[in-house]
Amino acid sequence: MSAAWELIHLAVVELADSSPIKQRLVCAYSKFLAELDSAELPRGARGEFDSLRSELTRVTPCRGETAVAATVRKMSNEEAASCARRVVQLLNLAQTEVLVAPVRSSRAVVSLFSAEA
Repeated sequence: MSAAWELIHLAVVELADSSPIKQRLVCAYSKFLAELDSAELPRGARGEFDSLRSELTRVTPCRGETAVAATVRKMSNEEAASCARRVVQLLNLAQTEVLVAPVRSSRAVVSLFSAEA
């Protein structure tokens, strides 16, 4: 899960760039999210990720273009910004589940102080 979380985090960092929103969205998805398998995400984030992927790849690309580039090209700036917000929310969903996941350790707890003190 940490590798998936890292990819989403990098996508969010890409979205924070100063270039136009459509360009940021295409770059964030293409560089970090396109190859991400939703099975690598926590259960609570999978549906949102699959929905976002469908929304960002719904347009058939022209020659030399990716589906995400074609889809985002046809979006308004507001629609692209909405998708960018969904990527940020996805990070929050993934992070929340990482933070609340039970810690599993086979190591014993060792006291650093003696009980005699």
